[in-house]
Amino acid sequence: MKNEFKRLQGLFGVATPTVRLFEARMKLVSPKDRRGWELLICRLAFGYYDHLPKRYRKFIIRYLVHDRACYVRYLNEHTPLGSLRYPLTHPKLFLKMVHLLESDKEGGRMSYLHLASFLLIAFPIKNTLRTLAEYLRTYRHTPEELLQLLGKTEIWED
Repeated sequence: MKNEFKRLQGLFGVATPTVRLFEARMKLVSPKDRRGWELLICRLAFGYYDHLPKRYRKFIIRYLVHDRACYVRYLNEHTPLGSLRYPLTHPKLFLKMVHLLESDKEGGRMSYLHLASFLLIAFPIKNTLRTLAEYLRTYRHTPEELLQLLGKTEIWED
């Protein structure tokens, strides 16, 4: 891990590591090389974080918030967590319930990307991060769905 940290230090030189500087440097590399740098950041974040200097810890936290898909991909593809996710029996119903429970009711700000990222880490949902976040942000329940979520159904005889 020390070699990976030295590579990251080399990328920034004597400059303070920031997301803006990292993104500027990544514009100069190929998409494949960028993935390599993202993998390096995640390895440092999830395997060496306690040993990093404070300014690099701060950079890593800010970068992972900036690019949530990066750590979701890393945890699901490069750690045992990808194999330990809980398989949902009724994923659509579950997402409706999550939306009902976690949607913003007070008019305050809510990070649907944050919520979606943790759902993708915990459950094998077949959506991209942005698609799931957009679904959670825009979904509106019908009265019938609310009854289903409450465990009540109306039975009509014809």
